[in-house]
Amino acid sequence: MHGLVKCELLKLKRQKVIPISIIITFIPIILGLFNFKANYAVFKDVNTGDWLKAWSQVGMFYAPVMLPIISSVYCAIIFRVEYANDNLKIILSTPVSRKSLYKSKVIISALMVLFLQAVFGISYFIFGKLFGITGSFPISKILELLILGWVGILPLIAIQIHLSLKYEDFTKPIMIASICSLGGFFIGAISGIRYLWPWALQKIPMDLSGGGIEGVIPKAIYILYCLIFAGAMVRIGTKRFENMEKIGRAHV
Repeated sequence: MHGLVKCELLKLKRQKVIPISIIITFIPIILGLFNFKANYAVFKDVNTGDWLKAWSQVGMFYAPVMLPIISSVYCAIIFRVEYANDNLKIILSTPVSRKSLYKSKVIISALMVLFLQAVFGISYFIFGKLFGITGSFPISKILELLILGWVGILPLIAIQIHLSLKYEDFTKPIMIASICSLGGFFIGAISGIRYLWPWALQKIPMDLSGGGIEGVIPKAIYILYCLIFAGAMVRIGTKRFENMEKIGRAHV
């Protein structure tokens, strides 16, 4: 498994999507901070520090749409190499463990998003300083939001990896993610069904304008739910990938 993950990393070194996606994440930070500064009088009476007040605007732009779309791009990129020159057919004819190969792609996608979350947090601090936000930076709270958001994106990764395997066309899984994420922007605000929509799960803790998640038990339940959801999707995807040689890619 470790060797397969290293192999996936080597493939990604040739792709330019990571630096481009990092630059793209600057957009929600800048938009959110501009909105915070322009409407500062509205936030003045909110009983939190300016960093978290500003985050309520930044997270509102980033978590519902930008994060899931970039995550889906990562998943699609990972399979793009396999479909080039029929590499996937070659892989399926080798004794490589299908289960390990599939799981390595899920792991590397999750690690890429975790890295993106770290860069986003650092960028938020830098841009926040440039925008003149004062006071102590709540690093523990920001880390919590970033980690919970990452956990919330795991079910989406598990689904998007399967879609990226199913569709040879690089754009199809990204289009599906874009449409579903736009739907998740609204579904994420509906408490009764938002946990059922994997393209909205990351919005629940990261978007403080919607209340976030408060309390140790609700956070623990959220993490457990996301891990079970992601694990179930990975298991389904792994089984179908193992059967590809028998049933053909068209029926995955």
